[in-house]
Amino acid sequence: MRVSRVKRGTLIALLGIGVAATAAAGAAVAARGDPAAKAEVVAAFQRLNARPSYRMRFTSQEGIGVVEVLRPDRVYSEVRTRQGTYEFIAVGTQSRLRVTKQGQPGGWRCSSNGTRPVFLSAMDRVRRNETPVIRRPDTEIQGTPVHSYADASGRGLVLYVDALTGLPRRLVEVDSQTRGVLDFYYYARPFAIALPPCK
Repeated sequence: MRVSRVKRGTLIALLGIGVAATAAAGAAVAARGDPAAKAEVVAAFQRLNARPSYRMRFTSQEGIGVVEVLRPDRVYSEVRTRQGTYEFIAVGTQSRLRVTKQGQPGGWRCSSNGTRPVFLSAMDRVRRNETPVIRRPDTEIQGTPVHSYADASGRGLVLYVDALTGLPRRLVEVDSQTRGVLDFYYYARPFAIALPPCK
């Protein structure tokens, strides 16, 4: 199946950790990043992965999406575009895919999910020093103080971390044509994610 630009944007946002280096950052700083900033980003995602559940909402110029995560191994995602809707469910090593658009067969398709969840892959990239991170000035999102981080390698992403909770708050694709924004939400009540019948 051909993956739409908005779906690619969603995957980029989930796999990314921070933001393009600012013009003020020199080439040497961009190459190595800031170890203290990286440690703060790692700690934020460790807190995220320690949560029993959370939601991420994605918005862009081409569509909207939601990703729900139920620890330890359940994920649901839905991306709505002008061309159609893409849904994905994973429970353990099993997954389902449903595409609702003209010309596509209806219903859920069975598939095998042999890869780790994308948010864990992002953490692995940080631990392997594949994502140099730099700090940006603190700011606010809807009245909440947040710390800002940039991907020093120039991938065009900005990560905002809640200054009070230390949890990720927002991830922004600042340089992409879709201008995607991924917001994180946390709920006290757990929700259910189950595998539907498939063919």
